[in-house]
Amino acid sequence: MTGPVRDPEIPDLLSLQQATTELRYASKQSLLNRYNRGEIAGIRVGTSIAFRAALIAEIKAAEQPDD
Repeated sequence: MTGPVRDPEIPDLLSLQQATTELRYASKQSLLNRYNRGEIAGIRVGTSIAFRAALIAEIKAAEQPDD
């Protein structure tokens, strides 16, 4: 029996909580504010917000260059 097949056209996504943790922000609200101001691209999925994992990695590298 095989598992679900991943669609290669859909990028890896992070939830608001996952992205907040990855960026080491103090709160989800900090990231949510940046999203609402249009500083970070994301997409609403139902009542949640998702971010491209690659974008979060780029932001992390820019904001935390020594990590």
